[in-house]
Amino acid sequence: MLLQKSISHMRRCRNITTTLRNHREIAQKLPLSVPLPLKNPEGVKVIPKGSPPIGRNSRVTKLENGLRICTEDTYGDFVTVGVAVESGCRFENGFPLGISRVVEKLAFNSSENFEGRDDIFAQLESNSGIVDCQSTRDTMMYAASCHRDGTDSVMNVIADTIFRPTIDETGLEQAKMTVHYENIDLPTRIEAIEILLTDYIHQAAFQHNTIGYPKYGMGSMDRIRVSDVYGFMGRAHTPERMVVGGVGIDHDEFVSIVTRHFDQKNSIWNRKSTLLPPKIPEIDISRSQYTGGEVRMQKDLKPLTIGKPYPLLAHVVLGLEGCGYKDEDFVAFCVLQSLLGGGGAFSAGGPGKGMYARMYTELMNRHHWIYSAIAHNHSYSDGGVFTVTASAPPDNIHDALILLVHQILQLQQGIDPTELARARTQLRSHLMMNLEVRPVLFEDMVRQVLGHGERKQPEEYAEKIEKVTNEDILRVTERLLSSKPSLVGYGDIETLGNYRSLDQALAKRDLKFLFKN
Repeated sequence: MLLQKSISHMRRCRNITTTLRNHREIAQKLPLSVPLPLKNPEGVKVIPKGSPPIGRNSRVTKLENGLRICTEDTYGDFVTVGVAVESGCRFENGFPLGISRVVEKLAFNSSENFEGRDDIFAQLESNSGIVDCQSTRDTMMYAASCHRDGTDSVMNVIADTIFRPTIDETGLEQAKMTVHYENIDLPTRIEAIEILLTDYIHQAAFQHNTIGYPKYGMGSMDRIRVSDVYGFMGRAHTPERMVVGGVGIDHDEFVSIVTRHFDQKNSIWNRKSTLLPPKIPEIDISRSQYTGGEVRMQKDLKPLTIGKPYPLLAHVVLGLEGCGYKDEDFVAFCVLQSLLGGGGAFSAGGPGKGMYARMYTELMNRHHWIYSAIAHNHSYSDGGVFTVTASAPPDNIHDALILLVHQILQLQQGIDPTELARARTQLRSHLMMNLEVRPVLFEDMVRQVLGHGERKQPEEYAEKIEKVTNEDILRVTERLLSSKPSLVGYGDIETLGNYRSLDQALAKRDLKFLFKN
């Protein structure tokens, strides 16, 4: 079978080569702006004139049960397919905290059609496939890349792990042990500090609600039972909360495959109700409530530096209320993040990689004791938090906080047109470059359909980015400063100022409240 495909492919290549040789003389006389007068070689697909370019002809189909299916064309023999589920730690209210990470670790273990991981990976191997499951605060992503001929088999594997998993006490204990180990391991790795800081700033910004529920470090693993896992999956894994996507596959063919495998009526919890607990909480669909606040983690980080070429640092994060990705100011917030930029002292960079962003030019280049300074814009469907982070020696950590506040306050003075144009250009460049990677294109597509109900093309966002003005930056800056601050301190933070002085400095727009007498 493989030999026949290779012979067919070689024959098509030979036909194209012959055609090009026959038109070489003509091609040498034509300018590059004029298409070559090629005839269509046998077996070669020609895109009709006026058709949308490859990778831009997105299609979305909604089935009667509410399941949405989206696809985009792309080049190559391999495809990326998967499912985005509206699930994650923000929906754990009423369930044992940490259950979404347990569900993540149980993915692709065993199901009704596959007795164990060996059977699943044997099926994947026969189709040159790989799979992965990742959970964020608001999304659970099941994805796979495989040869296009194996799409049906791989989608069967994904559908099984979503709707028909077989979970026993042994498998559950292994998943819980994995989560427990990660919770212990993360604080012992320098490269994982940013992950912890992100979790802590969400806890400070959205205290005890939705986006603020912790993803790491929970102590309720012992409470999670097999029936709880089935109950959570039964509530979250419903067609109206899911989007199935494929990149590099024909839309109609993909819809047929998905319709065949993704039937909720065949889910294991619908057919075997005894697997479910007597009472299952409803999924929390309440809106996120930004509260502001602080999380201080006084911690000895010396063990992380012993025997390693890393200095002893403390870390501070300043957060202010941002916006959701459905907000009209979302693009302006993204441009602001690009404007501030940032990175680490050892970032591989250059003018095209953010070295002209303010966190470099006005913090790291002027203060040798700042080892890292970076801005992030965390956006969700109904809210968000805009953060600036700095890492410095413990004796300088309060000075780092002052500099971060100064960066936010000086945005009120407006932005130089050249600097703003650079930020817009860099953001557009990152947007387009990231979408050249097939898995990234898949995630972008399914997340948009899950959040917006439609596929927004990158050209639309590029146009909006180009329209962001100085007035837009001033407006979103005012939105930031009108909110209560969120503060995270991690490491040796004895010199870090109190929350009240930070609140006063931002409310009064005056740094003097942060200077200690």
